[in-house]
Amino acid sequence: MKIELRNRKLPSGNRSLYLEFYEKGGKRTYESLNLFLIPEKDDNDRRINENTLGHALKIKAERILGIEKEPEQTEEAAPPSRVFSEWMDEYEVYISDERKLSSSYCKNVHSMTNIVKGYLQHIRRPRMLLAKVDKSFYKNFLTYLKDVYKNTKSPDTPIELSKKTLLLLQTNFNTMLNHAVKEGLLKKNPFYELDSREKFRKTASLREYLTIDELKALADAPTGSPITKQTFLFCCFTGLRHSDMAALRWMDIQKTDDGEVIHVPSMQKTKRPVIVPLGIQARKWMPDGGDASPEDKVFADAPTLGCANRALKHMAKRANIDKEISFHCSRHTFATMTLTAGGDIYTTSKLLGHSNIHTTEIYADVVMDKKADAVNLMNGLFGKEPVQKSQRQR
Repeated sequence: MKIELRNRKLPSGNRSLYLEFYEKGGKRTYESLNLFLIPEKDDNDRRINENTLGHALKIKAERILGIEKEPEQTEEAAPPSRVFSEWMDEYEVYISDERKLSSSYCKNVHSMTNIVKGYLQHIRRPRMLLAKVDKSFYKNFLTYLKDVYKNTKSPDTPIELSKKTLLLLQTNFNTMLNHAVKEGLLKKNPFYELDSREKFRKTASLREYLTIDELKALADAPTGSPITKQTFLFCCFTGLRHSDMAALRWMDIQKTDDGEVIHVPSMQKTKRPVIVPLGIQARKWMPDGGDASPEDKVFADAPTLGCANRALKHMAKRANIDKEISFHCSRHTFATMTLTAGGDIYTTSKLLGHSNIHTTEIYADVVMDKKADAVNLMNGLFGKEPVQKSQRQR
């Protein structure tokens, strides 16, 4: 685990200190230290900040060593608890005016905060304090979203929220609570205390993948980022994550008796080794090695994940692909194509570097549903009963 000391500027001008914990798998958690740096106007202010920073570094060292101590009193008291609904209004101003995030994102957050306020009314606690947001509140809020709340965009026909919308609300709610932790207004985000069965999770239907026709359309689509197209399609035919593609070196391309393979000694996410055959289609989207040395990266100009995802959205639109695709969609596409082509689930799991074959089974269910749809199309010509799709428990 990696631990970093961070700070966040507060509306008062002070800076709240907190620890950010990086765990395996990319998970991040936060711990507010209830320590604050003040604007330095004179030597006395600088001395106070030096003492505060020294105390924060001491706590960081204790966390690294696994030492838990009772928090000590600091010169500046922790900020008072805030009314949750009022603080959410300030959060919206922060992401819009200070962070200058996209209007679509701000609109989604506004919808989320309105739903949270509606829940506070539902439980008769409209003036609830932010500090009271705990595991029980979070769990009950998710239940409210799933079983009680109805989208009233059309008042005459209110509808339940889709799984995709539930996931989006949960993600935006998490981001907001993480910000509260950074500000020192919430000790921890209770989301991380929930059991996995209590959270909204991605299902097979939400794992977007591209069909062969869609891949061809994307390959032909104009783009302002050719390197994004090149790296994305390469990953569609190798199953590599963006991080592993970006770290790939020419020395990782090895020749065997059965042809060329990609040997990744340690995947960036799982730290597991993986060997993937380098097929003709994957080779087609690789740059010419030329005079490159074995240590050189294969995709030296690989785009960042954020830039790639933005470029892919434009490419998908130009290719008339009506799907919300991201770079990770390439991995889903590889898995689905491999299984559709007749690859067995065990081999596919090994190619993807999955630590648990149950993860790969999600793609197997997608393929089974595709096969059932194909059979139903034929059955429909003759008036037969439809084939039931897979109902595997995940």
